[in-house]
Amino acid sequence: MVVAPSELAVFCALRLSAARLEGKAVSERIRQPRQSRSQESMIRILDAFEKLLRKDDYEAITINDIARESATGAGSIYARFDGKQSILLALHARARERARRYFHALFNPEAKSDESLEAGVERIVRGMLAWHKRNRSIIKTSLLLNDADIYRAISNSFHPWNERLALLLLARDGRIASADAAKAASAILQITTAALQQWVIFGAISPIGADLSEEDLVTAMVAACLGQVNPLRS
Repeated sequence: MVVAPSELAVFCALRLSAARLEGKAVSERIRQPRQSRSQESMIRILDAFEKLLRKDDYEAITINDIARESATGAGSIYARFDGKQSILLALHARARERARRYFHALFNPEAKSDESLEAGVERIVRGMLAWHKRNRSIIKTSLLLNDADIYRAISNSFHPWNERLALLLLARDGRIASADAAKAASAILQITTAALQQWVIFGAISPIGADLSEEDLVTAMVAACLGQVNPLRS
């Protein structure tokens, strides 16, 4: 098994992180692999936990379940992680690295430069929905644990995309002022993230608690996003 450079970058970022989890540094909770076999073992553990989360709730999954799924001994897991929540922390870090690449491309102001602003907003909304749908189990578990470090990491991960989305809005309609584009981009990210996080956790978006179809959800989010932009196009 070849360890991808991006996966190793996640482990390096975890080692250098100053974040805290249950009062302990990440480096105390996740003991970084040094040898190739240990790196491969850690990735198998993360893959196994991610697979199990797609089928079962976080509370129902045990370290022994992860050990069986990853073909790794429970002792080997505890040699690398302080517990199940530490595995989730590492899994979330890996998901953020994947998100970094995904959203870098999604919010690229130079991509599809001939599209209208409306088409661009809809493409972004659909792309964000696709990401949350693909990673629903990790996102849902991370949010329900109510961990301050994970919330902070989610918030920080979107900061670069605010500027990138503002540039995309400016590229699609030159009538929008730079300062207004930045505010609109921030509002769009807040609207879509809040709606999609609610959808991930509850499946219901409307005030009456009914589950919206994906198309209805996209339509509602696009309308809300354009509501932040259209008044600026004059």
